Amino acid sequence: MGAALIPFLIAGVLISNSIPGTNTGATGPARESAIAPNKTGTSPDAAEFERLRIEGNDAVYSLDYKTAREIFTRMTKLAPEHPAGYVYLANNLWLETLNARRRLTTSVYTGGGFYLQDANEDKADPKRDREFNDLIKQAVAAGRARLVNNPKDVEALYYQASALGLRAAYSTSVKRSFRRAIGDANDSVQIQRQVVKLDPEYIDAYLSIGLYEYVIDSLPLGWKFLARLAGLKGSKKKGIEHLELVTRRGKYAVDDARVVLIGLYSRQNQPEKSVELITQLATKYPRNYLFGVERAGMLYRMGRADEGARVFGDLLKDEHIAQSATDLVRYQWGEALAEKADYSAAVEQYNEVKRWTRSDPELVSLAHLHSGEALDALGKREQALAEYQAVLKRENVFGSHKLAAQYMKKPYVPAKS
Repeated sequence: MGAALIPFLIAGVLISNSIPGTNTGATGPARESAIAPNKTGTSPDAAEFERLRIEGNDAVYSLDYKTAREIFTRMTKLAPEHPAGYVYLANNLWLETLNARRRLTTSVYTGGGFYLQDANEDKADPKRDREFNDLIKQAVAAGRARLVNNPKDVEALYYQASALGLRAAYSTSVKRSFRRAIGDANDSVQIQRQVVKLDPEYIDAYLSIGLYEYVIDSLPLGWKFLARLAGLKGSKKKGIEHLELVTRRGKYAVDDARVVLIGLYSRQNQPEKSVELITQLATKYPRNYLFGVERAGMLYRMGRADEGARVFGDLLKDEHIAQSATDLVRYQWGEALAEKADYSAAVEQYNEVKRWTRSDPELVSLAHLHSGEALDALGKREQALAEYQAVLKRENVFGSHKLAAQYMKKPYVPAKS
């Protein structure tokens, strides 16, 4: 359990850095403008820089990664000395990669299988891997150059923290390389603490700090003791308060804070608050079907299965979603049903994942695994064994081979609720 929470801490920090903003609305004493002023002391391109940031952010949240990439590239050309554009490009590439691999839903990271570390990390596309790391290097270099001129440049510090958080994010969620990410995640939070120490009004920085507080306090007793020996202290209450502060007074990280709070409210058994936030985000970004997927799953967890089923069904009626993400919707529907012990219906949804010709290979492997679990729960041992055998013939996904081999020897038994 403790080992699973370490990468959760990293994932939390990285999610909170997922779409960092320039926070030009705050007025701390060390703040510099997003674009350096010209000889007249004005910043003629600042308005354009801000417009691009807003439009790019909207494109990212709308899952339009191609448009976002074009916009953020224009930012780097407008202000090549500023780290923001490079951070946004890296963030966009990371999220696009996760979306393509069906890793942009919370259930991926709450399941224990994700944290079963194999000897080798997950394979990443070499070209994307190089591009991502080059963008992080450019962001760090641009930030360091600004810090040479002014060590108290809070904006440069903020983007240094964002770049490190993103690198931890990529290592954890794309490559499942947890140990490599721990240092980056910790450094990211420490730099964000420097930011708010220099400028208490840089509210967006409390996103990382708040989640860090929450996760440290969520560690099992033994791990929490070790954390305190290392000087790490946390508070769930304070962490949530920090995140809620960002939703009220943050400049550009408001929606990021809402996304993080959706998961934390669920962990705190406050699903009503989660659904409220999901609804806000779904209304603001109607093209992002993932909020519909999250809402449907949350309704199932709240005991409102009929409503959840209608939401899942409505998603599949949308032609665009049906053509591009049938596998993800069906898989998440199966997960929601299995969690409510409706195993027969869950198997039906997993079977649809396996039937769809465009399904992501990793989801197909997991659908076989979870079909086997559901069939074991129904007492259909022979059918369950066939599913586990299918898993072992496919690529290993989140420790699926280890679990399938385990269930081949001893049937899966659902945990008592």
